[in-house]
Amino acid sequence: MSLAPVFYTLAQVQFNPIAQMSDYVAKLQEHLRRSGFPDFRAENQFELTIRRLDETEPDVKPTQHMRWSFTNTQRTEGYLLLSNALVFHTTTYDTFADFLKKTISGLELVHKIVELAYVERIGLRYLDAVTPIGNDTLQQYLNPSLLGFSANLEGRLSHSFTETVTAIEDGNLVARAVITDGALALSPDLFPLQLELQPQFAEINGRNAVLDTDYFVAKRNSFNLIEVEDQLQKAHDIITNAFKVAVTDYAREKWA
Repeated sequence: MSLAPVFYTLAQVQFNPIAQMSDYVAKLQEHLRRSGFPDFRAENQFELTIRRLDETEPDVKPTQHMRWSFTNTQRTEGYLLLSNALVFHTTTYDTFADFLKKTISGLELVHKIVELAYVERIGLRYLDAVTPIGNDTLQQYLNPSLLGFSANLEGRLSHSFTETVTAIEDGNLVARAVITDGALALSPDLFPLQLELQPQFAEINGRNAVLDTDYFVAKRNSFNLIEVEDQLQKAHDIITNAFKVAVTDYAREKWA
């Protein structure tokens, strides 16, 4: 599609935890720097763990995690490394073949340096921005089931949200649609976005829908790059089918 609506794509592969992952980061960073990802940052992440103990008040404890970011100079694509996962993400998605190649290349490099034992979860996620062109309306672009009351109620729309979760083959598909007036609405787990959006998406300010489609398989298998690649290909096919259901023939003609 010459006007493809995809504005952010990520693949995540979770593997066996490496407690001393920080010891390998320097070697990994040197390889990625020479491969076109020179922008490097180490980040602390905090999450709250809530435990309820017998006959006491809930115990809330912050947990700290390290994350390492490797991006290209333009900050439009790169890798996120955690102690138990690697993410490849981009805001300049072109073809799935190119995206898959970079995902597998990064995972192969981590395995070469760290020697991974198994894979625990493989996920693929696409975010698409659906915005009417010219005098078109959103109703012309979306499956009516995703519109809710957004086209019928008076006043300025805050948001309209739908989510469908289905079990497909060995995994789960989570398909969300968020309709808003204004800028694109990102899921809280993606905010703030690490990468720079392309101008045509960053400048959106009006009625739009974000389609957030995520397919993942949570299953422990011995580490095998070919199997990971095959699973990501299956995930891509499933997400592609979900996208075809979500948008109309008219929309696809407009984006062609």
